[in-house]
Amino acid sequence: MYDVVAILKIYLESADKSDSVKTAIGKIAKIQQITEQDIGFGIRVLNAHILLDDSQGGVDALEEKIKEIEGVSQVQVEEVSRI
Repeated sequence: MYDVVAILKIYLESADKSDSVKTAIGKIAKIQQITEQDIGFGIRVLNAHILLDDSQGGVDALEEKIKEIEGVSQVQVEEVSRI
């Protein structure tokens, strides 16, 4: 059962990597929603709402796993809340 939602802002190295990054995130986490946002100068951001089980220990491990995905340049945790 999922009882925590983490909202992450994932910065991509290039706009053409979004599909492969979404697929990779789906393999390591339960995605509730992902939206894409162009922020200018060819930079694209994924806003991901990811469901977590509170017993998994927080978002730090998830953040590190996402940073290791090819095509991800930076990950920023925007919000973590119980659902």
